[in-house]
Amino acid sequence: MSSPINKVVEEIEKGRIFLITSHINLEGDALGSELSLAYLLKMLGKNSFVYNASALPNNYKFLPLLYFLDKPRYKIDDFDTAIVVDCSNFVRIGKIKNLITSKKRIINVDHHPDNNYFGTANLVDPTASATGEIVFRLFKRMGVPLNRDVALCIYTAIVSDTGGFRNENTTARTHRIVSQLLNYDLKPSLVFENIYEMYSPARMRLLGLSLESLNIDRKRGIAWMSVSQRLLKNSGASLDDVDGFVEIMRSIKGIKLAILFQEIEKNQIKVGFRSREGVDAGNLARIFGGGGHFAASGCILKGNLEEIEKKVLNEIRGKIK
Repeated sequence: MSSPINKVVEEIEKGRIFLITSHINLEGDALGSELSLAYLLKMLGKNSFVYNASALPNNYKFLPLLYFLDKPRYKIDDFDTAIVVDCSNFVRIGKIKNLITSKKRIINVDHHPDNNYFGTANLVDPTASATGEIVFRLFKRMGVPLNRDVALCIYTAIVSDTGGFRNENTTARTHRIVSQLLNYDLKPSLVFENIYEMYSPARMRLLGLSLESLNIDRKRGIAWMSVSQRLLKNSGASLDDVDGFVEIMRSIKGIKLAILFQEIEKNQIKVGFRSREGVDAGNLARIFGGGGHFAASGCILKGNLEEIEKKVLNEIRGKIK
């Protein structure tokens, strides 16, 4: 029986034109993995393009290989194979799922423990710190050499999903891969600055306004706050500026679970969970139809901000001792 990585290699060899996509609300692992795979396919003589339901986040515009996001030279539905990266559930790719009919082959490359193996070929490793780790292995398996651009994309993917190597998913293997990537003259400080430190004045205003809604349940070690469309408008900030707010709450002494309620549009609330000390954030998100990792997960719920906050907290309090 063919191994998962060999099955993916077989599907790549059969394909002619590839659509590469990922989940809504893009972040570094998704984007870095997509761009790296597009380069891999180019080196193999394949045509590909990256197409997502969400726009490119501002803090990842420093990445190379962004030309793979350009409009393809052919009709957008001419692809025969879709590569879905960093996505545990097919539905999470948003409107792009409408393009992937039953006639298309699907290569599923992911590291989420709740992946439901929706692909024609599935390369899923929950022990990987990031999908970028798996993409790195695919380069090695197919004998395609890395260059600085690819190394930077994969490094960014890993930095993003490990929280700068702070999260529990960081392993010895993660550092072994990173040590190889750093041989390509990367500057870790510049990656960190672009991801975590290039904040606008509007973001800082938004953070100040949002912190007024901060609540803490000391008994259970839960902290939560909300970001409404009204606050975004009043601060002049965008949805991109909210990135990282939930980690700020998790850094509070004694907090085991941080929850951020974000009104992404009317009656659509994004809920982000970040945890520590044995609290499984992924299981909590799955209660509400979401998913993710042990320490980082999320879901999107329909309803107004106040209703969703009350609903989630009532459910969560019963799960946290």
